[in-house]
Amino acid sequence: MEQAATIIAVSERLRRKCRKARDRETIADLRLATRYLRALAASGIAEEADAETDSRRKAQLERKFLQLYCEFIGLN
Repeated sequence: MEQAATIIAVSERLRRKCRKARDRETIADLRLATRYLRALAASGIAEEADAETDSRRKAQLERKFLQLYCEFIGLN
């Protein structure tokens, strides 16, 4: 989860830079990078959830995965 948290933090910084960017290509690149970083984080969280034996922790990881996945596909 630590690696996923780092990836999420990077994607948040990119999201903030995207808001300040003026060039359309830069904005598009930053948005795309943000989406794919969130997908990468979601993938890591899903793998961790599969390996988790504690049902409460597993449910927490699955919720976080769903949140990031929904953001990736554009539902949030």
